Amino acid sequence: MNRKVQLLLPVLVVGLLMAASTTAWAGTNLGLQLTAAAPNPGQATICDNSINFAGCTGTASDLNPTLGQITFIGGVGGWTSNVTSGFGPPFENLVPLLDISSFNTSVGAGAGPMTVLLSVTGLTGPTGLQAFLNSIGGTNSYAGTTITTQAFLSNANMAFCAQGCGVALTSAQMLTGAAFSGLSSGSALLGSGPFAITLEVTINTDGQADTTSLDDSLALPEPASLSLLGSGLFGFGMVFRRMLLRG
Repeated sequence: MNRKVQLLLPVLVVGLLMAASTTAWAGTNLGLQLTAAAPNPGQATICDNSINFAGCTGTASDLNPTLGQITFIGGVGGWTSNVTSGFGPPFENLVPLLDISSFNTSVGAGAGPMTVLLSVTGLTGPTGLQAFLNSIGGTNSYAGTTITTQAFLSNANMAFCAQGCGVALTSAQMLTGAAFSGLSSGSALLGSGPFAITLEVTINTDGQADTTSLDDSLALPEPASLSLLGSGLFGFGMVFRRMLLRG
């Protein structure tokens, strides 16, 4: 084999592997939706960079200019104060795949359950049988508040397709207490797409005044494993290259 080819081969292999880990995120769209239920309903829909796409028609502005990061600040229904950020592809292209960070305050009986949805559409991979991990943690000022979370798949590539619409990717979690944390898992056979994934979290105070702070994430281990493999091969490639140069 030509010596130059020997020197470049490890680097080329690493480049191909790293490119493969991000191909699935090209052309994706990210959307965030907050819905307050009765007795004082309200809804805010925020599309990444305030650019509408199929299934996401924005009713509020994205306050974060970075692609793959959405931030909303304002009231929704009976929830007087809300600061919620959603992170996803192309910003979150390894682990986690989707991440919701949310701070919410309700003043009492005027606030029904609040549901936060974070969706990514236009995914084309990875394909095959994939594992998913849903982890959540946070605090409530009212210990009786119930937090539920679950992730869903839409093979029809529908944004905000969650409970009653999508296929469950992880088992449902229901948590309560002044401090809470949980972890659930699941798996799904993914096609070549395009498909959508939605992370859903609901806060139910039973009409009591409450301040809730939480972080809810969905991890797709496969892309991260591929990236880790690529990093390992990169190190091996550099050592191999040095050996060839010395030899």
